[in-house]
Amino acid sequence: MIANGEIWDWQSAQQCMAISGCDAVMIGRGALNIPNLSRVVKYNEPRMPWPEVVALLQKYTRLEKQGDTGLYHVARIKQWLSYLRKEYDEATELFQHVRVLNNSPDIARAIQAIDIDKLR
Repeated sequence: MIANGEIWDWQSAQQCMAISGCDAVMIGRGALNIPNLSRVVKYNEPRMPWPEVVALLQKYTRLEKQGDTGLYHVARIKQWLSYLRKEYDEATELFQHVRVLNNSPDIARAIQAIDIDKLR
């Protein structure tokens, strides 16, 4: 059996396993807050540094299907940034900038323009 529910960090995973008697947990939305949450939970590693999160966001923006006129991609990036704000203060500024943009190319340009080396 695998425990599931409200796993947001190492502490909540340990608490869930202690209460349930399970030796494993299922991670859901918490991975949107901390992209390396599985390693945080399993190995008690620190959360992924913000520059690495930005690199993931940049990679994700490159995955958008060319010619897609829908708002799915726009909504997913904004949703992910909203989750990231819960763990990364830096995500708030990026979210404020991106939230007013209404199409994927503009959002992609804004995220791609971030110089990761300057964040380190």
